[in-house]
Amino acid sequence: MSMPHNILVPVVATDASLEAVTVAALIAKAKKGRVYVAHIIEVNRALPLNAELDAEARRGEQLIRRAEELALQSAGFPVTGTLLQAREAGAAIIEEAIDHDVDAIVVGAPPASVGKPGRTVDYLLKHATCAVWVVRQPMVPREPHHHE
Repeated sequence: MSMPHNILVPVVATDASLEAVTVAALIAKAKKGRVYVAHIIEVNRALPLNAELDAEARRGEQLIRRAEELALQSAGFPVTGTLLQAREAGAAIIEEAIDHDVDAIVVGAPPASVGKPGRTVDYLLKHATCAVWVVRQPMVPREPHHHE
């Protein structure tokens, strides 16, 4: 298996999503690649696609800034972030992956999604034309291993 060079990380406000940013940054740094971070605001069908969703946009921008800071802190690696509005996050992520010619989408999934990925993760696994890596945190915090 070859390690991806260009990686897209869709981010939402979960620990798993931010962990995916760290994983992607470490991989891309080792490969001298690139990481694109995208937050998708899903726009309700009752609204026009370009509706001004100020609160969501502000939250999205903060999340992207947090992901950019985290990549620098955890991997010493700069990532590029973008905010998008779309009807469906899954389709928008795949379109973004194609536009940026990425080798892999690294997506975080919360532990509750075991055996039943969320709607967006499920969509990516079925439709992405590149590799999809799912970063999932443990169900329960593990005891630290003590090495003697």
